[in-house]
Amino acid sequence: MTNCMVELRQITKQYDQNTVVDQLSLEIQQGEFMTLLGPSGCGKTTTLRMIAGFELPTSGEILLDGEIVQHRPAYQRNLNTVFQNYALFPHLTTFENVAFGLRLKKIAKSEIEKRVRDALKLVQLEEFSGRKPDQLSGGQKQRVAIARALVNNPKVLLLDEPLGALDLRLRKQMQVELKHLQQQLGITFIFVTHDQEEALTMSDRIAVMNGGKLEQIGTPADVYDRPVSRFVAEFIGETNLLTGTVKEIGQSRLVIESDGSALVAPAGIAVRELQDVTVAIRPEKALLSLEPPAAADSAVNHLPVKLVERIYTGVTTKTVVATHSGKQLVAHENTDQLLPVSAGDELFVTWNPAHSVVLTA
Repeated sequence: MTNCMVELRQITKQYDQNTVVDQLSLEIQQGEFMTLLGPSGCGKTTTLRMIAGFELPTSGEILLDGEIVQHRPAYQRNLNTVFQNYALFPHLTTFENVAFGLRLKKIAKSEIEKRVRDALKLVQLEEFSGRKPDQLSGGQKQRVAIARALVNNPKVLLLDEPLGALDLRLRKQMQVELKHLQQQLGITFIFVTHDQEEALTMSDRIAVMNGGKLEQIGTPADVYDRPVSRFVAEFIGETNLLTGTVKEIGQSRLVIESDGSALVAPAGIAVRELQDVTVAIRPEKALLSLEPPAAADSAVNHLPVKLVERIYTGVTTKTVVATHSGKQLVAHENTDQLLPVSAGDELFVTWNPAHSVVLTA
């Protein structure tokens, strides 16, 4: 990735007095799979619609391949959009749906034939070219919508929750297919979703949005393992949050007092002594044991807890425990290797200090 394909510069969108997108700046590279992730109402779809040309920003600039485009109509931008409802013409066949945009541009008939066949081959629908939408499954309709977008050879493909109408099994299958297709084509995909697992599975980078602002941008590993805010930590995946007070600041580590125990975390975040902070630990990093760590492992974080309940989820069991203060934490146990304890029994939750993420207010 060497050049910026889409750039947003201080984009703001207001409806009356309501600010939906607030001074958003973002660079998306050529050939990148970028996901805009966030809860309903965070501004992600509005951002996508401004890139597409369906909405005009209140202020700021949108650049496509280095050219300022926010005042250009949608049809003059070299990009296409795939919507959640697919927006197929019910009276047209698969072939005619894909060819529709090319016919509007008065492309030669022979060229249309070739490009539509190539697009249908790309999405594995050559055998369904004569079927109408009501004769197709949900996954097939979605492929038709993608083929229709790709047949115009766009520089950027915008996808607005395109998998939302599919059942879970098909949705997971299409996640893999879409990512493979994007890698095969090498064009820029901008994908909008509120599904965290979907974003982690498919993206090169994720832009996490909240309240019209950008909370964090990074690789899936960045936003999952190193969230920069409590919102990101809680929104992406499941996490345990412990409140505490900074007691010691060293060159490479922090010591935080929480729930009567001294917890160690990596240094690097700007904090001061006696500052209140939050420590985040992912449930899969939390281990349960019947005994506290040995003296030789004194650097391992541990808290005495009591078992509250276990929830069977298949390969893993979600185990809920409570600290002395009543704070509930979750750990994931291998279902085949559950500790021999029952509700109310005492045990310890332990984790590597490197897995502690310190968050400030």
